[in-house]
Amino acid sequence: MINILYLVFAYLLGSIPFGFLITHFSTKKNILKIGWEKTSGSNVFKNIGKWQGILTGLLDAAKGFIAVWLAQKIGLSPEIQALSGVAAVCGHNWSCFLKFAGGRGIGTFLGAALVLSPEILGFSLIPLIVLTLVWNASIGTILLLITALLLSIYFGQLESMGIFTIVCLLPIFIKRLSPLKDISFKKRALIKNRLIFDDNQPCLELRIKRIFNRLTRE
Repeated sequence: MINILYLVFAYLLGSIPFGFLITHFSTKKNILKIGWEKTSGSNVFKNIGKWQGILTGLLDAAKGFIAVWLAQKIGLSPEIQALSGVAAVCGHNWSCFLKFAGGRGIGTFLGAALVLSPEILGFSLIPLIVLTLVWNASIGTILLLITALLLSIYFGQLESMGIFTIVCLLPIFIKRLSPLKDISFKKRALIKNRLIFDDNQPCLELRIKRIFNRLTRE
């Protein structure tokens, strides 16, 4: 029973909509009606303000961190620790305080992973950082998840970090597909673009090239 209660607590913790609250109190705007209509720190950063976005990202990561850290402190099993991180990610993505709207879950994933295995997270961040700088953060996120899973197997941490990563694939990629009302089997290109590029259109041009072109135009 304590395991179930703790997972409910982790979900409620993850449901705290920091992006929505920070945006509302700093600008009186509704982040769910701005940009890509999600409470993610990246949406807040790009469309509301830098300090708001950074603060949102840190607090979103803290939700995942606290959920797993507290599970460790009270002596719950590695499997429950992993699932508490998943519950926090699900709470972030489908907040009960926002009629089950939310963010993408990456920040909360990173916070939970920091507790489960800081070493694996550190190595997994490398492709994310490189791809974000050179090309596209969405592609980098996919490589981060793949790297985390492979390293979990390699280092014998499948029951904790591995389970966490595998189960988190579902809420993270379902959120990439949202809004789901736009999705149908006839729209295969849209499904592919959202899953891979987290956007309705593919982003094939390198970020470095886009920055260079923008600077030359200026």
